[in-house]
Amino acid sequence: MEEDPFDSVLNLESQFYDEGYALGVADGTRAGHIEGRVFGLEKGFEKFIEMGKLHGRSVVWASRLSRAQAKTHTSIDLPQDQKDSRTEHESTSTESISKSLPPLAANVRLEKHLQTFHALVELESLSTQNKEDDVSEFDDRLKRAIGKAKVIEKLIGEDFDFGTASVQDGGRAEAGDGSIEDITVLHARH
Repeated sequence: MEEDPFDSVLNLESQFYDEGYALGVADGTRAGHIEGRVFGLEKGFEKFIEMGKLHGRSVVWASRLSRAQAKTHTSIDLPQDQKDSRTEHESTSTESISKSLPPLAANVRLEKHLQTFHALVELESLSTQNKEDDVSEFDDRLKRAIGKAKVIEKLIGEDFDFGTASVQDGGRAEAGDGSIEDITVLHARH
């Protein structure tokens, strides 16, 4: 049997489909890696910003507590690395902030919570590796630090907005907040 000269023309559609599919998979794989890396960097940056804010709160609270204890002639036993790692700029800015903020009442329970809180948010011990164990440890420390900050806030009578609705109020939407569940922005047509 002789080969049909139009056979290659009849299979042209499937040939172009297979070629386009292969090119699409290759392009999608490359674009997926790039997009995934950018997304990972954004999320990692957001987490480290939150941890940095918590670390700053730890330093300010420790400064306020140590200033209160200096008045009563006792000192807080904070980790030595916190005392040594502060630069002159940090200590000057913390001292100027703590001078304007009232000192915290000396409390053994508060001291223990502050020590644990500072150990959780200590920047030198946080891993920046993109390994599954390191990421899960960082997430766990962040959650525990947020919880510890809330406990300390209750002890000293302060309130701080952690910036996310899921942390602050369990993810519930308030009327007029512009979320997708907010129906107050809808106007009925009559």
